[in-house]
Amino acid sequence: MCYGNCPVYSVTVDKEGNVIFNGEMFVYKSGQHHWKISKKKVEQLNDLIDSFDFKSFKYEPGSGFITDQPSCITTVKYPDGEIKEIDHYYGHIMIDDSLTAFEKKIERIIGTKKYVNPKLYIYQVEEKIEKPSIIYIVTSSSEKEATDLVEKDCTKQEALEWSVQKIGIATDDYYEPVIIMKSS
Repeated sequence: MCYGNCPVYSVTVDKEGNVIFNGEMFVYKSGQHHWKISKKKVEQLNDLIDSFDFKSFKYEPGSGFITDQPSCITTVKYPDGEIKEIDHYYGHIMIDDSLTAFEKKIERIIGTKKYVNPKLYIYQVEEKIEKPSIIYIVTSSSEKEATDLVEKDCTKQEALEWSVQKIGIATDDYYEPVIIMKSS
């Protein structure tokens, strides 16, 4: 973690492809979330670890560094019981950026982006039937998520029909789906 708003989370993947994501701070999805990656993705992950030669990789940062940067700790437990961990401080100025590229590839294979910092859209969600209708402006990663958030907020007991329109892309950092505005 840094002193600013760097995402703080951990991800664990087992050999069966079970993923446990634990979002702590400054992430889109806080708390613990579970999903499963395919056997093919588990193979991609194993191939990446082997081709990078993680087991024998030596983390040797240069002498220069920048303060207040986050770290990425990567730990691999091998079938022979050996455990290798690299605590990569992003403030170290490194000549070779291969470790950072390796970490980003791991995240792409596992699919953590939608939990950490997905692309967010601004939706206008409007009640279809009632006049005057209730209108919400919502920031979320999907139309369904925007509708689900509005339905949780709506106090009416009966099921409502919603008209949803994507009206923009969020440019600020939102750490969860959020209702920005609601008409009365």
